[in-house]
Order: sequence, then structure tokens, then C-alpha cells
Amino acid sequence: MRKGLVAFAAVVLALTTACGGRTWQVRMEIDGPAPAKVASSFAGESKQPELAERPLPWHVENSVGTGFSNIGVRGGAPGTVCRVFVDGKLVSEQAVDASGAADCAAGTQE
Repeated sequence: MRKGLVAFAAVVLALTTACGGRTWQVRMEIDGPAPAKVASSFAGESKQPELAERPLPWHVENSVGTGFSNIGVRGGAPGTVCRVFVDGKLVSEQAVDASGAADCAAGTQE
């Protein structure tokens, strides 16, 4: 089963590269002094993001194609910040507001 998945992933990667599909490495993170509710979605994902309680600091990383990647925090303590990096470069940073909310996003396109 694992060999089949590896072979499938190799075919998808080859087709994406052959079609000129560019990818970017996106890292989304939340840093702060206390747990908070976090929701994130990467470019190309079709599922609706759900808020989940996360210990901080927290991050998630993925290789994505063209589109928007988003992260949001709710119930963050003062000093909590969201950040999005694309290929190692900071492209979005936001501290929580008075209600404990912040949203960060990054678009990727050729």
C-alpha cells in the first residue's frame, strides 16, 4: 500500500512539474503566551477550516500551488501574533486586537 502511495505522489509531482505548476513553501504560525483557538487553510484546500484549541507557539507548513493560505486566531491573549511565511520570507504579520482576534494571509501566484 505504501509503495502505491509513493508511486502516486511521484506521478502527481511529475505531472505538476510538467504542466509548469509552481509550488511555494508556506509556513503559518501563531506565537503567544497562552493557548488560543486557531484555524488555518492552505491554497488548494477545499475543506472549511475549523477553530481548534492549540498550545502556543504553534505552526503548520505545506508546499502549495497558486492561491491563498490563511490563518486566524481567536481568544488570543495580549501579545499573541499570527505570521505567514512564503519560501522563508515573512509576508503577513498581525497582533491580536482587543477582542483577541488576528488574521494573516498570503497569496501565491506565478
